Amino acid sequence: MHINDLNEPVLQRILNTAHYTATSQSPRLHMLRQLLLLSSVCKLWRRLVSVHLQSTVIMEYRPKRNNGTTQVSIQDRRKTAVSNSSGVWPTRTWSIKGNGAKNGSTDAKLKPRYQSKSLAVSEWATNLAVMPGQAAAKQATVLRIQAFVNAPDYADFVGTMEAAGFDKQSWDKIATIEFVDFATIHAMQGTAAAAAAALASAGSPSSPRLPSIHEPSVENAASFLTKHVPNVREIASTTWDISAVNKCLATHLIKQYSQQLHIWAIQTLPTLISASHPKVTSSLTVLQIQTSQLQMLGPNSVPAAQLQVLKLHDADPFFAWTPFAGSSDDSTTLKFSSLYSLTIDYEKDNVAHDTSRDEALRGGKNPQVTMGIDVRNIRFPSLTALAIRKVPYTYTSAWAMFLQSPLRNLYIAGKHAHVRYIDPKLLLNLESLDIHLYLTTHAQGKFTTMVKTLLTSQSTMRSAWIRHSEVFPISIPDSVGWTELKELNLTAYVPPSALLNLASQLPQLTTLIAQRIAKDLCEPALEESTKVDLTRLKPRLVASTSVRELQLHMVGGGLHVTTLQSICYILLSMPLVKRLAVKSGYWPKIQELAKLFSDSHPRLGHIEPVHQVPMQCKPLTFQ
Repeated sequence: MHINDLNEPVLQRILNTAHYTATSQSPRLHMLRQLLLLSSVCKLWRRLVSVHLQSTVIMEYRPKRNNGTTQVSIQDRRKTAVSNSSGVWPTRTWSIKGNGAKNGSTDAKLKPRYQSKSLAVSEWATNLAVMPGQAAAKQATVLRIQAFVNAPDYADFVGTMEAAGFDKQSWDKIATIEFVDFATIHAMQGTAAAAAAALASAGSPSSPRLPSIHEPSVENAASFLTKHVPNVREIASTTWDISAVNKCLATHLIKQYSQQLHIWAIQTLPTLISASHPKVTSSLTVLQIQTSQLQMLGPNSVPAAQLQVLKLHDADPFFAWTPFAGSSDDSTTLKFSSLYSLTIDYEKDNVAHDTSRDEALRGGKNPQVTMGIDVRNIRFPSLTALAIRKVPYTYTSAWAMFLQSPLRNLYIAGKHAHVRYIDPKLLLNLESLDIHLYLTTHAQGKFTTMVKTLLTSQSTMRSAWIRHSEVFPISIPDSVGWTELKELNLTAYVPPSALLNLASQLPQLTTLIAQRIAKDLCEPALEESTKVDLTRLKPRLVASTSVRELQLHMVGGGLHVTTLQSICYILLSMPLVKRLAVKSGYWPKIQELAKLFSDSHPRLGHIEPVHQVPMQCKPLTFQ
């Protein structure tokens, strides 16, 4: 059967996969060559691939090594230079070629450091050349601006777009301007020093670093885009941290499009925001912003009723909801009528060391922190997803504003001494729970009490992920309220007896992941020649007949006897397991176990080994 004999929907899926594979490796322009090769096969393929080729206009700023000749003027600081009365070093000009050769006004050799600087230049490139003019203008919905350096120069941005004929077409279908800042991404993936340097060059909210040389070209680029791309509804970035130059352009665009924006999900320059106070209309449905910049918008600047997704970054523990405007009919209530997803990412979780809060800290205790300050009653009648990271020291009353919300997904991360006051009533109607806790010194007992309280709370949740670096409560409560739970992931150390006791009280549990079931450092190593008596491991009772997927102790690098015994004991206590993820070195012993218990546990010999057991319910994450 030839590939062209496939029906068109199947062929479209194949080409969609090819497009995803190519662009997921790198979104750089050169990856489009693979799509161009596919489009050259025949007319059908060209039509199917053109959906991807023409949907996004890409402007890419990238470093390029110059192979031509460049005129470079430098100050000559050599000892042979003749000084003058003004104290200024004489300037000489060289013609630098791509191979480093030069022709100039002197026979003196050019120092290597000048050569390396002169050869590294950057330029704008675009994919407009492979996009048929009118057809592309009708299909393009996204304009992507991507850079590979921390300070892209927009001087030639407009010229490049005009040279490609961008201004000759009508781009009414483009609704999204997206920024991709690769320099920041690469720094995050590199060393800590590189990351710090990238963030410093990107600028902080309090002290943005934008060289004045970029301002005219950035303003020119913003004016050009607002003229030729009139119907933008979304301005966003793929990463939260972007360079100061891109923040400046994004800020100018937000000011221009503020009356029609639906999605604002990008960092901006607070100095420009505070100076302009862009008016935000009720069309805005997605807002992702730092709370410091939010406050600069002024009181009642953002209509709350139409917001659907809200992400607050670097929030102060005492941030205010005053920039949000409520209904004019009720001045006592601030209601986010349409908001279904709320993320609050606090800047720090220890307000006790904040010298600006001296009045709140009288008495030497952590102050009581609410989830935002406002004289109005805050209500979220449609909120289904709540994510809070670096939770400050709070009391149960701080969670009251969410009790009337129809929460389905809850993510909380912070010191467990701060999180432990969470109101268990929030768990009642959840579908998924993800708690990431950091242990506070000398507080293991309080952590145990907190988790036991959560376990006893009634809840309809189907997926739970409890992340913790220490020991999971060894004493499991007699009555666990999570009777509908299907997936459970525990990253804390859980002794096998406690794990089996917990599983026995979860009648619907089908997927169980326990990252640590033994303390490897205290165990004897398992060698190929080590003899382990497995016949004495038969449990007295069956803990669970519902678990089908099991992942045990995939952490650490070695194999240990006690860990093997724990794995085998748990397997015998869960006789209906079909898929098992353990270290490959344990499998010979598990096969030996299957032979020993082939009569009482016939399914042991048919367990499928897997590398990892996935969680079907994905936890909420922070950008």
